[in-house]
Amino acid sequence: MINEVLKDITVLYVEDEDIIRESVAMLLKRRVKDVFMAENGQIALEKYNEYKPDILLTDLQMPVMTGMELAKQIRQLDPSLPIVVISAYNDDSHQVPEATGRLLKPIKKNELIDVIVSCLPNKS
Repeated sequence: MINEVLKDITVLYVEDEDIIRESVAMLLKRRVKDVFMAENGQIALEKYNEYKPDILLTDLQMPVMTGMELAKQIRQLDPSLPIVVISAYNDDSHQVPEATGRLLKPIKKNELIDVIVSCLPNKS
């Protein structure tokens, strides 16, 4: 079952908007083992190195370090980490080659869960 798959994973969720970050994290915390949060790519990189999460969910447009730059740096550290990019834009300039999955804003609960499960190796 999906809930069984999710209860053992850790998620690093990166979003610069406080309200969105808190509400999505609250939703995730009900389903996954741990959620680590960051408000920009630089803090996310530090948290990645500290916690080694099972999946990265990142907004693209953020101050300090964008989600695109974060994805590139994480990919160099861990070629197999599932990376889901989250954006309000669906055009070519917002495509991230390092991404395993993609979500459009506003985030819908079912789509969020589906994309996480689809990115997990041997779990979907």
